[in-house]
Amino acid sequence: MYRLMGGMTNSKLKGPCCLRKFGLETAKMSGDIIYSNVKFHKHRKQDDMGKAETKCEEDVTYSEVRTGGAVNVQRESKCGSGDPSTPVGSKVVTPERRSQRVVLVTLVCLCVVLLVLSITLGVLYAYNLIDRQAEKARSEDLFAQMKDNLTAQKDLLSSEIQNYIRNLTKVNKLLADTTANLCSSGWGFYSGSCYNFSEDKLTWEQSQYACIHEGGHLVIIESEQEQDFIRMKVGKNNDKNGYWIGMTDMKKEGVWVWMDNTPLNKSISYWDLNNGTSNSGRPEPNNWPPREDCAQIGRHCSVQISCWFDLGCTIPSKRICESRAAKQ
Repeated sequence: MYRLMGGMTNSKLKGPCCLRKFGLETAKMSGDIIYSNVKFHKHRKQDDMGKAETKCEEDVTYSEVRTGGAVNVQRESKCGSGDPSTPVGSKVVTPERRSQRVVLVTLVCLCVVLLVLSITLGVLYAYNLIDRQAEKARSEDLFAQMKDNLTAQKDLLSSEIQNYIRNLTKVNKLLADTTANLCSSGWGFYSGSCYNFSEDKLTWEQSQYACIHEGGHLVIIESEQEQDFIRMKVGKNNDKNGYWIGMTDMKKEGVWVWMDNTPLNKSISYWDLNNGTSNSGRPEPNNWPPREDCAQIGRHCSVQISCWFDLGCTIPSKRICESRAAKQ
């Protein structure tokens, strides 16, 4: 550009009109010294992103000084707010752009942190899932083993129970065959004695003679076990009256004795103290109505062991006979 202008200055820009045409201002002084000021005005365009950032308008002045054939060219750049050391055409970073860059860098860092956390959580979840699946498999294997063991033990116990049942059946049959020989027909064996529970009804005195005729006597209860055995037999009886037993207070009211004249042992006494007769409301024996001098068993025996009561001796009732079992 300088050469072009220089050539034009030397050859064609001698006339004022030509100089005025190119916007040149000339001043001719003595000694053929020509001073020329050439001004070019440049305007920067906005950046491609559409940001409204206005660049500095730069005024460039070229000066040609000819003094005795020597040419001195000077270039002067003016920018109202720019740094003189800043090269022409360089971008100026504004505070707004710097703030945007900081925000962008911060967001990128946060995204990286979130990505690392997501990967870490995914790895931990996968590890826990694998560990739980392995633990579940171990538990299922252990449960299957326990189930197999329990099934085997159940089968073994079932087999043993069946053997015990077969053996018990044999023992009961043998015992029945043995006791059948110890007691007469129609009599049941218990603890060395035979018992007969009659179906016909007689008075207390008639029942006593009937038992003697059959080889025994009205039952004499001598233990709690014997009482429990008898009450379980008569508890199924729905008859209002019970069974005669071999105890009476005919000789003296309130003094109860057994058929063999043995006084009643109070420690082996099973009078029904909870349920008296409906007329008196007193516990047994209550001698109500009067002349209840003979003892029976059967009332409330299905719910309690104490189920003796007194009754008039002339009332027909069933009886329990007892005899000693025959010795082998």
